[in-house]
Amino acid sequence: MTSHQINYKPHILSQNRTPLQSVIPLSAPYTVLFEVSRLCNLKCIFCPQSEQEHFRYFDANLMTWNSFEKSVQQLGHFSNKIKKVYMHGTGESTLNPQLPEMIQFLKYKNVTDSIDLTTNGLLLSEQLGQSLVSAGLNHLHISVEALSSQGYQNITGRDIDFDKFVGNIRTFSTVRENCRLTIKIADISVKTQEEKDLFFEIFSPLCDEIFIENIYPIWPSYGQGEKLKQNQQEKTGQYGQPIVDRMVCPQIFTQLAVKCDGSVSPCSVDWDNENVLGNIHCVTLYEMWNGSRLKEIRMKHLKSSRHNMVPCQRCGLPKYSCIDNLDNFRQELIEKIDI
Repeated sequence: MTSHQINYKPHILSQNRTPLQSVIPLSAPYTVLFEVSRLCNLKCIFCPQSEQEHFRYFDANLMTWNSFEKSVQQLGHFSNKIKKVYMHGTGESTLNPQLPEMIQFLKYKNVTDSIDLTTNGLLLSEQLGQSLVSAGLNHLHISVEALSSQGYQNITGRDIDFDKFVGNIRTFSTVRENCRLTIKIADISVKTQEEKDLFFEIFSPLCDEIFIENIYPIWPSYGQGEKLKQNQQEKTGQYGQPIVDRMVCPQIFTQLAVKCDGSVSPCSVDWDNENVLGNIHCVTLYEMWNGSRLKEIRMKHLKSSRHNMVPCQRCGLPKYSCIDNLDNFRQELIEKIDI
């Protein structure tokens, strides 16, 4: 067995998962995402960011300190700690110059068990890496998009210095202390076994977990995703799990996503911001989590109306990305939350 096979592990998969249906309704979301940046320095062909003429930007596309501080303060309203706060949205989080201070503040407030960050790694200098670790980052997820400078040009529209990129990740690996490091790449970037072996050879020694992510059309109304999907066989889902076309999306029972303008969605892939619960400057996260709007969305899913809802009807997340399956527990859950 080679070293890369030992730590080949999609981080979303767990052998000791608590059945979601047994704990719904949750008193607090398991995960809260902070979109600290809606801007990105790449335009990956599998991401809605690549269609700039259609991608929705806000008046301000970096989360302000005021919005972040208010959101974190509101996490303290929940009786239970948030299991994971994810510094991630539709953009590249390291473009926000206040990111280390945000993580430090989040750590100080002690409202979550884990602080996670996803990045494409292009700005991961030694100084930034040390700042993130010192601030209290628990888990860094790096998305590698190709294995050469030309590959990056083809997939992301940007030509990078690939050797420098790998060197920055290697440096972070040496200074990360107890911060977990997960590295992944999209399957469209490593189409041959030789390319897959090269990916593992380069990055396996640097991280705790490594995997190849299957690209599927999970983004609502993003046509390029469908084009990419046409050449794939549906064998396993985004993280290697069985593919199941679910009527109920589990994510709306476990997550809140705070966008950079303070608006909040129950969905991580609602890139067009169509399903808004409210704004943290007007309504608290606690009120949104327990409010009538989110309850209405959940009930529609449980009553088999997901395919009549925007943007849920156009979303591939439940089929290709979710692990939990609530379909067989719909009536039980309706009775539990319809109070």
